[in-house]
Amino acid sequence: MRIYDSDRQEWVGPERERAVALLHDRDAGRQRAALRGTVAVLAVCGLAFGTWALGWKDEPGPAGYLTQRQPEQRTGSDGAAGGTDTTGTEDAARPSPDGGPPSGYESVLDAEGFRTAVPRGWSRGQQDTRSGTAIDIVNYRSSDGSRRLQVYEVSEPSPMASLQVFLDDTQVPKSAGFEQLSLTSPAAPRPAARLAYRTDRITDEPEIGVWHVVDHRFEAQDGKIYAIAAYGAEADGTQDERELVATALEWFCPPLTYCPEPGGAEGGGGTGGDRT
Repeated sequence: MRIYDSDRQEWVGPERERAVALLHDRDAGRQRAALRGTVAVLAVCGLAFGTWALGWKDEPGPAGYLTQRQPEQRTGSDGAAGGTDTTGTEDAARPSPDGGPPSGYESVLDAEGFRTAVPRGWSRGQQDTRSGTAIDIVNYRSSDGSRRLQVYEVSEPSPMASLQVFLDDTQVPKSAGFEQLSLTSPAAPRPAARLAYRTDRITDEPEIGVWHVVDHRFEAQDGKIYAIAAYGAEADGTQDERELVATALEWFCPPLTYCPEPGGAEGGGGTGGDRT
């Protein structure tokens, strides 16, 4: 008797039927073995995934790295040790009740185009540096020459870079009595750096004993870097130089720039830097 083999799409005899049955049994065994192997593999993968997932949930988040530039620290004894200054105007003299400059000061519109505040009655002098900057060195001096306020534009790219150049003895020679007191980066809306030092001699200045100097360099509203430095005798303390710089800085306005007077006063000489 012949049997129709549906798998092979043909009729077969009894011998062939037995051969086909053996083949079917063999294939069925292989399929069962393959199925068991597949189940085992899936079980192992499932266990591995579960272990990984559980471990991942407990894994700590990525570590944070501090990338913000930290302010320069004080390196001397002029003022409180450690930390940073504030804007640089905290030592400014108190403004006049009517909103004008502090008592004993006057607002000036300098011939070089900037506005600032200086002690009333001080004389003005100018040094033509031919440095290529917009304004030359301007000096305001007390009548006896023992105190001085200096204003000028610097050519370095930042306030701190400018002071670093000054501190480099190979570029700016100094007297044997020079001593750095502090170097700070005041916390201000724009970059700034402040150096305080003492020295026993300043070229072309009177012999008054030890000089105390506060040299503040900063980026102004016009994006340029300027310096305001105060010079005086250390013998009478150091607060007067800090006040002189702070008051001049508070009232400073660069050339061709609009700046309201401190305290919100308008008009008069208060917009001295406004030439727009």
